[in-house]
Amino acid sequence: MTTARDFCILALKEAGILGIGQTPLAEDINDTFTLLNRMLAQWQKKRWLVPNLYEVVNIGNNAKSNLIGPGQYYNSARPDKIQAAYMVQLTGNSQSDPVSFPLRQVWSYEDYALISLKKLNSWPLYFFYDGAFPYGNVYIWPIPTQQYEIHLIVKGPIGFTVQLESGDIIDQGDGYIDGIYLDIPFVNVTGFGASGTADVTVSSGKIINVTVHTPGDGYKINDKLTLDTMFMGNLGSGFIWSVTQVTDSLDAEFNMPPEYEEAIHYSLCVRLCAMYQLPTNPTQVTLAKLALNTIKIANAQVPTLRVPPQYRNYRNGANFYIFNADAY
Repeated sequence: MTTARDFCILALKEAGILGIGQTPLAEDINDTFTLLNRMLAQWQKKRWLVPNLYEVVNIGNNAKSNLIGPGQYYNSARPDKIQAAYMVQLTGNSQSDPVSFPLRQVWSYEDYALISLKKLNSWPLYFFYDGAFPYGNVYIWPIPTQQYEIHLIVKGPIGFTVQLESGDIIDQGDGYIDGIYLDIPFVNVTGFGASGTADVTVSSGKIINVTVHTPGDGYKINDKLTLDTMFMGNLGSGFIWSVTQVTDSLDAEFNMPPEYEEAIHYSLCVRLCAMYQLPTNPTQVTLAKLALNTIKIANAQVPTLRVPPQYRNYRNGANFYIFNADAY
């Protein structure tokens, strides 16, 4: 598999900064890696550069809003935007054959603020996303109860997989049920890693051994983690585990489709020329644009424009979508 280090070295050669057969300086590698991460962070914002969407799911909990981020109510990497959302009713006749109902997006906090009955519990109709950092905030209105399951559609992550390898027990906790538990999810106390799990041994109510089962992604050394007791009998507390080893970021594996490699390579070359104050190579610029255009065509998904009848206002023959918060 191609690693971040491979991309950095090849781009340094292509840009003419590193000669064939030369060994790059650690400073050059690290600077190039920083540039690469900045570039991918910009790409993450653009829907046409992200190859996949996925769903983040949880049931309603009578809360006006819930956080989304690693270890939060909606457990996922923090999205910059929610692409779409829908809900599923979990009670009544729909249990055997559940039906999905779309949630309409409120695009600004100003519009959300116009809703009068913000504590109304009823059939969910709208969602608003506040993309705060480090955790976003998802507002569903009317407020969903436990009879509704909320599905949020967000962009998948792009970049390189930094995996969890090992850690040390800082506090064994107490009150856990003795036994051996497999594939128990980690929960962040600090840090922003996601999707890691562990095999756990409990003796005399204390957690005495933890082995990484699924390495997850995004963890850093000294992150503090605990475990989701939902899968351990919902008893016990106080356990803390500190991350001591992760995959070297430069040796992290590329986790994107192969057609992205050329786009990353030539786009990184163009940025390196700017950083090292070298003349921009027109061929590299052209190849970067062509590769990005290939990705754009491959990822294009154009939603059908729909205006619900109740929100159609006819003015001089044109349709306008107007969120009428005064009606609620």
